[in-house]
This record gives sequence, structure tokens and C-alpha cells, in this order.
Amino acid sequence: MGNITENKLNTIISAAELLTIQDSIDQINRNLPDGSLTDEQRATMKAINVNNKIFVEDVITEMTVNGEGIIPPYVSTESIQTDISFFDQLDGIESGLMMLLQRVSDLKRIAGDEAYTGALVGYRLFEGASAAGINSAKQSYEKLKDRFQNNGGNSRPAPTEI
Repeated sequence: MGNITENKLNTIISAAELLTIQDSIDQINRNLPDGSLTDEQRATMKAINVNNKIFVEDVITEMTVNGEGIIPPYVSTESIQTDISFFDQLDGIESGLMMLLQRVSDLKRIAGDEAYTGALVGYRLFEGASAAGINSAKQSYEKLKDRFQNNGGNSRPAPTEI
């Protein structure tokens, strides 16, 4: 659990920045060709790894160098080359997006932890004030206690560093 006095993030994304980010995501989507799979299709299609990617490249080389008279005209070396080149491009895009997604996920985790840690401290303050007999705190504490317990919390949250 985070430390209430340590606030790693104390920011929001401005409306203009959020719009720019969303526009960038939309632009990436617009620049990619159409194509999606059903769960069934994903389960039946072959995935490619380092070893079978090398195999594909080796086959392309052999088809180009030694394929005359062996490879029929309806098997297109160029199509296979285009597919593996597109795969390489997507692999680079995916790598960048995965790093970006991890960063977004980490920032989301930090913000969530800080928000929840702060809320737990606030909850405990209302709990203490209610126990001390401060009437204005009792109503807030009862409301928060119900919400806390309904969200899987204990009747008493775990201690936090203050």
C-alpha cells in the first residue's frame, strides 16, 4: 500500500492533451488495414515465433534462388515476402504499443493506489471521529462503512502509514 505522504503522481491530463492522445490512437487505427479475428479463428491460426520466422525466411530464399521448375506459378513468393515484411512491421508496432500500454497500466496503478490509500486514510479519520462521538462524522462513517464492506473491505481497513 502506498504512503499517504508520498504522492508520485499529482496530475491530470488536460482536455487538449487527452484529445491529442485519443486522436493519435484513432490515427493508428486508421493507418492499419482492416482485419480482425473471431476467438475461433485465433485458436486455429498458426502463430509465428523466432524459429518458424527463420524457417519462413529460409523458404523464401530457397524459393527465390532454387524455386524455378519446383514452385508452381500459383504459389507466390512475393506474397509470402510481403506477409513476412508486414509481420515484421507489426511486430515493431506491437512492441512499441506494449511498452506504451505497460506505461499506461503502471501510471493507472500508481494513481489508483494513491487514490485508494488516501481514501482509506479519510475513511479511518471518519471512523475515529465517529468513535469519538462527533455527530457530523457518524453519518459519513456509516455511509462509508457500508460502501467499504460492500466492496469487499473489512469492517476495519488495514493500517496505513501516515
